[in-house]
Amino acid sequence: NSVLAEGKGGFIRAKLVCKTLENFFASADEELTIDHVPIWCKNSQGQRVMVEQSEKLNGVLEASRLWDNMRKLGECKEEAYQMTHDGYLKLWQLSKPLLASFDAIFVDEAQDCTPAIMNIVLSQPCGKIFVGDPHQQIYTFRGAVNALFTVPHTHVFYLTQSFRFGVEIAYVGATILDVCKRVRKKSLRSLPKGGIRGDAKGQVALLSRTNANVFDEAVRVTEGEVPARIHLIGGIKSFGLDRIIDIWILLQPEEERKKQNLVIKDRFIRRWVHKEGFSGFKRYVTAAEDKELEAKIAVVEKYNTRIPDLVRRIERCHIEDLDFAEYILGTVHKAKGLEFDTVHVLDDFVKVPCARHNLAQLPHFRVESFSEDEWNLLYVAVTRAKKRLIMTKSLENILTLAGEYFLQAELTSAVLKTGVVRCCVGQCNNAIPVDTVLTMRKLPITYSNRKENQGGYLCHSCAEQRVGPLAFLTASPEQVRAMERTVENVVLPRHEALLFLVF
Repeated sequence: NSVLAEGKGGFIRAKLVCKTLENFFASADEELTIDHVPIWCKNSQGQRVMVEQSEKLNGVLEASRLWDNMRKLGECKEEAYQMTHDGYLKLWQLSKPLLASFDAIFVDEAQDCTPAIMNIVLSQPCGKIFVGDPHQQIYTFRGAVNALFTVPHTHVFYLTQSFRFGVEIAYVGATILDVCKRVRKKSLRSLPKGGIRGDAKGQVALLSRTNANVFDEAVRVTEGEVPARIHLIGGIKSFGLDRIIDIWILLQPEEERKKQNLVIKDRFIRRWVHKEGFSGFKRYVTAAEDKELEAKIAVVEKYNTRIPDLVRRIERCHIEDLDFAEYILGTVHKAKGLEFDTVHVLDDFVKVPCARHNLAQLPHFRVESFSEDEWNLLYVAVTRAKKRLIMTKSLENILTLAGEYFLQAELTSAVLKTGVVRCCVGQCNNAIPVDTVLTMRKLPITYSNRKENQGGYLCHSCAEQRVGPLAFLTASPEQVRAMERTVENVVLPRHEALLFLVF
């Protein structure tokens, strides 16, 4: 915004120019043109509107000027003109590099390559091997395309065995694909051992969708008299604790900043001290849809006066060598390609709000309402686990959509040895009848938020709601239908209920 032409500034235009450059960097194109300008943008009221032709022309003009300045080799005083990672990758692509000394190029994570990278690889006079999983594509927001589907091939080979996890974890991953993406052909033969019902083994990783949730977990595990040793994936510097402190300083009144001699280090954040302060900075971040800064603002607003102490505590507990950490924390994007003994999938991913037998109470919910990237993120999180996967309640709900309720049939005579046993379902008052052969028991499970479902025995009516006619193998249809039928109350948090109404 600070380097745009006179009268051509503003958050909306700055965002448009940045997005134009991002589109150009990701593309295989040699020239920056009007085709790289986004078709849609958000106006000052937050509404999604079509970009007018005049704005497109101005956008490509400003983006071209910015790109010209970024390529200058002299000392760069303007932060806006500094070369980015995507920028120098684009420069390399435009230089038409020749990798003639190689017999073959092996491209990993091919599902997340940009057209710029593909242009470099495909132009080389050697063999090319592309390896990837289309269900782990999580970078479409950065212009990535699935090379596995777009590149002409001579041979295709499928990985049919997992060398990372056992059948239980493989089943959870396959069920996400089946239920959420309607992909039913993916089946992996897996290692024999694994677990998904709550016990941890070996090193523990806590994986989140957002950095704000990573900060929350870092605060939680470093509390108490004996704070845990933690490792932030990607390193503590890349997590941006310095910027969290800077935003907290910006939030403080001017007198307090002077009194404590608080100085903002980040040049961009520091500019807001003499502009519109914290409120103006927050409006800018919202208008610019800067997800990284939005997460940091959310952290500062949530913890407020505790921020300096919490940041110091996290820095003190962080160790660089992850092999010696008790907990490894990070987002799924940062954990891509890594693996851990035990993975806690945290509760900020896309949600299925209730089990299959209760979904009729939520007519507005549709699995198809969410983008493939969201389900891919969840799939990537689950498949980081080697020995143990600690699930969320939502993940358990996804398994119920495939018919998995963690039920085990037991002899009714053994169940009733100690006397009358009532159904474990909250609102159900039915007792387990003596004159039945088998009774279904819900196995216990501990979730990643540390809450435990202790399980228990289900009456045959509640079992029939979950497993259908299979319940008639445990008791006669007449016995099952004679029992009182319980409909559970499904109460969603207010923000989730509103989301389902919107979508």
